[in-house]
Amino acid sequence: MVPRSRLVPPLVVLVALVVVTAATEAWRRARPSPPAASAESLKPYPIEPFAATDLDGRDVGTSTWAGRVVVVNFWATWCAPCRREIPALSTLQDSYADRVLVLGVLDDNVTDDFARRFATSVGLRYPIVRTSFDVESRFPYIAVLPMTFIIDQQGRLVHMYAGEIDPPLVERVIRHLLGDA
Repeated sequence: MVPRSRLVPPLVVLVALVVVTAATEAWRRARPSPPAASAESLKPYPIEPFAATDLDGRDVGTSTWAGRVVVVNFWATWCAPCRREIPALSTLQDSYADRVLVLGVLDDNVTDDFARRFATSVGLRYPIVRTSFDVESRFPYIAVLPMTFIIDQQGRLVHMYAGEIDPPLVERVIRHLLGDA
């Protein structure tokens, strides 16, 4: 049994709860919104060739890209915006499988088995390669995650996104490159 003198009066608890709730709400409202993704069309320039093997041992380097639009997405399993855009990227891969390649470049310190399980759990249906200096050096500076680059059928970098992509905008860019727009 707790002595009566040690019990916190219910009114004090209620007041503390109201103060904490109000402070939390004020902090949430005052917090700046996350920045919108930065999308940029680029003067097309060729991507230097590089070799890459996905987590399943398949060749997905530039030599396999011929004639396809390629969406290269730098991401990590811990990155919330990265996780949010995976369904849209998987849908692009499924919808344009013969003409578009989505390539996930994993910038994360997880095992291959963990990455495979994660991919399965979130419905990621495109090849994943691990980041490397050889891969990263072919692209502009990877300033944030996610970072997405679109490469045309001639192997030229034409568009990039810093931050979470806008799926309808990315699909319009892809359809334009494919001549479907």
